[in-house]
Amino acid sequence: MNSKEQLTARAQLVRIHEANCHIEYPTAVEANFRIAIMKQLGREFGLREVQTAAILGPVVTSAARPQKRQTRG
Repeated sequence: MNSKEQLTARAQLVRIHEANCHIEYPTAVEANFRIAIMKQLGREFGLREVQTAAILGPVVTSAARPQKRQTRG
């Protein structure tokens, strides 16, 4: 049986991961943080898929945010 503190920590990890997934163009630091959270979630929940998966990091470069087009007015 998990303690209340353990369950609270797991719930916080899930909320952090959900918030990070809404970042459309993460920086390298943000992408690495997302990877770390995914690994921790996999360990916390004992996910079989994560045990054999290679979740690689660190991310050195990430996708650039598209530039807004200039409109002529």
